[in-house]
Formats: sequence, C-alpha cells, structure tokens
Amino acid sequence: MTIKNTMLKITTVVAVVFSFVACEDDFETIGSGVIGEPGFNTGLYEDAEISAINNDLAPVQTNNLPLNLLGVYTDPVFGSQKASIVTQLSMAQTNPSFGNQPELDSVVLTIPYFSHVLETLQTGETVYKLDSVYGNSAIKLSILESNYFLNNYDPSTDFEQAQKYYSNLTPQIESNLTGNVLYQNDNFRPSPAELIEINPGATANRDTLRLAPRMRLKLSVDFFKSKIIDMEGAPELASQANFRNYFRSLYFKAEQIGNKGSMMLLNLAEVDAGIILYYRSKIVDATDSDGDGDTTDLVDVNKSFKLNFGPTKVTTFDQESPQFTEGNLYLKGGEGSMAIIDLFSGADTDGDGVSDELEFLRDSEWLINEANLTFYVNRNFMTGLDEPERIYLYDLDNSAILADYVLDDPGQLNSLTSTSNENHLVPLKRDESGKGISYKVNITDHINNVLNNEETNVRLGLVVTQNVNIVGNSAVLQTEGANVQKIPAGSVITPQATVLYGPNAEDADKRLKLKIYYTEPKN
Repeated sequence: MTIKNTMLKITTVVAVVFSFVACEDDFETIGSGVIGEPGFNTGLYEDAEISAINNDLAPVQTNNLPLNLLGVYTDPVFGSQKASIVTQLSMAQTNPSFGNQPELDSVVLTIPYFSHVLETLQTGETVYKLDSVYGNSAIKLSILESNYFLNNYDPSTDFEQAQKYYSNLTPQIESNLTGNVLYQNDNFRPSPAELIEINPGATANRDTLRLAPRMRLKLSVDFFKSKIIDMEGAPELASQANFRNYFRSLYFKAEQIGNKGSMMLLNLAEVDAGIILYYRSKIVDATDSDGDGDTTDLVDVNKSFKLNFGPTKVTTFDQESPQFTEGNLYLKGGEGSMAIIDLFSGADTDGDGVSDELEFLRDSEWLINEANLTFYVNRNFMTGLDEPERIYLYDLDNSAILADYVLDDPGQLNSLTSTSNENHLVPLKRDESGKGISYKVNITDHINNVLNNEETNVRLGLVVTQNVNIVGNSAVLQTEGANVQKIPAGSVITPQATVLYGPNAEDADKRLKLKIYYTEPKN
C-alpha cells in the first residue's frame, strides 16, 4: 500500500468557479502581456513590513483525521513527541453465529504499512521500503482495553453536532483502562519484511499469500474467547450500538525506550486493517470430506470473524515544547507549533485598520506580475531533524486555502496527486548533499486581491504538512489566550519539523521577505 494511492482516495476536491474581471485600464493584473512594452515600467518591491510570531499549539482535534500517527519521535529541537491511538471497534456482521462447538485458534491484529517495492528477487521475494515511518529505534507498544466511551455526537449539543475529540485525551483513556492487556512488546519496531501467510481454507485447503509489510500482532485468545465467542446470541452483539457500549474502545499505547524511538503513519480504515478471530467449528460431514465413509459424523471447518477499527478514532499526543529563539520560525507537526504571519504590518497613523504601507500600495494601482515569500531553512537547527518536503500557507482568519492554491496552474484546478501545487507551494529546495535550503510560496493571486481588489489583509498561518492535498481543518482547543481556531489536518498527521529564518533574523540575506514584481504605466 503506497501513501500516494491512499492520498488519492482520501483527498476531497472542492470545485471553485472563478470569474476574471479586467480592470478599468483594460490590462490583466496577473501575468500581464504588457510587461516590458513601451509606456510601462517594471519593478520589484521587497520592502514590505512583515511580522511573524511562533505559536505553540494547544491540543488539536484528531478524530477527523484520514490517517493516524502511532509511536515516539524525538529530535534535538522539539524534544520527544509521543502519539497513541484510541479507537472504537465495529463488527463486520452483527448478531454473529459461530457454529457448533467453536474453538478459537488465534486472534490477529493487522494494519498495513505504507510501503513501495524496491526490487523482486529471483527467489520470488519482494523487497520493500517503508514510507512514512520516522526514526528507526524500538518503542514499547501495548494494546489495551479501555472502558472510555467514544461518542459519535456531542451530548452537550443534544447530540445534534458531531463530537470533537482532542489530542489531550490520554488521562481520560488511561483512567478507564480495564486491566486487560491484549498485547505487549517492549521492543517493537516496524519491519519492512514481506509477510508470508498461510490462509486457512474452509477445510484442508490452504493458500499461501505474499503480503506487503504490515503490523501483524497476535492478541490474547482468552480475552476474545470470553469477550466475543462466548457471547454468541447475547444482546451485546445484536447491534453495533450495543457492541460499542459493551466493548468501548481499544487503546494502542506507545511508550519511549531510552531517548529515541520510531513513529508510523497508519490507515486504520484500510480494507485489510482490523482484528480477525480465527476459529474452528463443527459441521456434519455430508460429503465425506475426510474419506472415512461416514456422512453423519462431525468435522472441523476453519472460519473467521472480523472486527474493524472505528468509525471513531482519536490520536493523542504528548509533546514537549521547544525553546523559541528570536528571529526564527518553528514549525512542527502533530500537536506541535506553527507561525502566524502578518503582511504589511507597519504603522496605521490614521487608525482606520489599514497600515500606511498597504494604503500606499493600493493607491499605486500596480499590475501584479508575481508575488512570493521565500523561507530559508536555518541549518544551525537541522541536525537530527527529518525535514518536511512541503510547507503549507493558509488564510488563518478564515481557516481557508489561499486563491493561489486553487489556481496552481493558470485557470485550472490543482491535480489530485501528492505533488500537486508545486507552483504555489514549491517543494523544499535542497543542495547537492540533500540538505534543505529554502521553501518558496507563490501568492500572486492573494496579493493582487489584497492590493487591487481590496480584500481583507488576513493573517497567514504557516505549518508543515504531510500532504498538500489534505485541505480539511482540525479545530484547536480554545483555551485562554488562544489565537488560532483551526489548523490544516495535513499538519496533524506528520511529526516532521523545521526551523526557518523569520523577518527579523540576524542574517539579513536570509530574512523572510515578500517580493512583489509589478508593472505600472509611465507617467
């Protein structure tokens, strides 16, 4: 399972209709054909006043995510980040019948990893590389039963609105643990090895399956025998609602070993993900399958029963806070940190809510050919950091994408691939050794709207992102002094981080600047 294919399935496409209105001077304001023609001057404005602050995020909503992080990730700048998961379980079939004299053989939890093929050997073995696994050290992994009940709808709204669960849920979950430990491994690490599995048939027939890498854990047989198999015919298994009240939640608990660890991005909704109970029951051997000449005796048949994860799944974070230093912007995924940027943030002498600089620029009536922000990586902080390939700039006040996001290619919606929006959100520029140099964000349409269409000069939010196609938002818990309502969900599902030079950095050549390339008529 590749992460690219999964992103194609989970990305939501928002169709937006744009109308372009020519200005009263009858020339285009973006990409104008009048650049360099007689009667016009071209210029570069790069003196815009910019303010930028770091924001250490409050707990973030995590029950609306397409994917979930699990594990421990540590870096020297942001410290340790621990991600655990609590999830509902759903029966593949309600009111199940397990047959005559069922005997539970094994219980297997499976979650495929994101991976891609490196090569296929002559022996037939496929060599894989894991994607979206950060770090390579072992963690302690436990699978526990919790009696914490996950609501689909918020009881405080008379169950009219969907329930929001935040990343600070760990104390509530752990205070409701039942004491049932279904699995525990003090030295767990994700393996890229191909999995060879013998799939039991209904009778003696067995199929050999070669599977891409996946988490495959054997859970407690005794627990599931008493919890599921022995409850056949009971009201607890009669409906999904009854079952979720009976078996309230499963808790994937990640703990750190030493000072390192590893973290995985998982899709618990993937078709092969879930818990399968493998059992045998007896049926009358009407076809004499065992060849003993008796068609009235009982023989064993192999069967299985599946439990799916969800629908409600919550990631919890335990994140250390970095020490912010002056002049730098700290970006960290999960319940991490982001930057809040104000363009044209200078003095407002007339008190009308618009800076003097912005009023001057609006009065200039420039044709905006290009506008961009370049964020330089502060390599003094990057030792030990897994650098994100993309960052994401958005309208923080309205929790919305910028106009340039949709118009990635002139007049076209962005394509549905993980490499889309490379004109607006340019991937990390690297040097010959692979070290990050800078990110460039083109905001030509946004600046044109602010300068020439007098749209509100909104605050901009800057985050790292796992995938630029994930444009949905996660709410931020509104604590006292919170100045962020929502953050992009794509930033919640990555532990990656970076440190960028801000507009007040000591190194003047690497300070954050807004560059506006413009054309204006000659006087």
